Amino acid sequence: MTLTMTERTDDGWPDEYRDPRDRPHPSVLRITVESFDEMCEDTRAAVGAVEEGEDQPAVVSFRSVGELRKILTDRRIELLQMLVATDGAAESIAALAADLDRDYSTVHDDVTLLADYGLLFVVEDGQSRRPYLPYDRVHLDVELVGRHLDEGAMAT
Repeated sequence: MTLTMTERTDDGWPDEYRDPRDRPHPSVLRITVESFDEMCEDTRAAVGAVEEGEDQPAVVSFRSVGELRKILTDRRIELLQMLVATDGAAESIAALAADLDRDYSTVHDDVTLLADYGLLFVVEDGQSRRPYLPYDRVHLDVELVGRHLDEGAMAT
């Protein structure tokens, strides 16, 4: 049996926080592109800041701009924007699809993918699956740096 992040597992949360809507969340989700070493360094700094009582954003990091662009397409960004505009919740995936004027199956696939990457949560609510984005803001943080070209690859 294969489990995805959208299926319930014993994830270490106490029973009163089993539903992601009951968990404490920061107000900002920061999406970034950084190396594994940079991510580890940022995580250590964030832990130190939290220990000092400072609020820290939730962070989802991608290894490359290409990987980020593969996951955060224009349509998926629009989906996240819709959730932010509706206080982070939709009645159902079908309702979200209707709000976006998009096909249900495409929105379902997008919600599942975004949940698998930790960009939103899916709450099992009886027969319904409800997309849930607990953040007030989503901040996309991508630093573009120049790459050196081989002299042979440069146009003359």
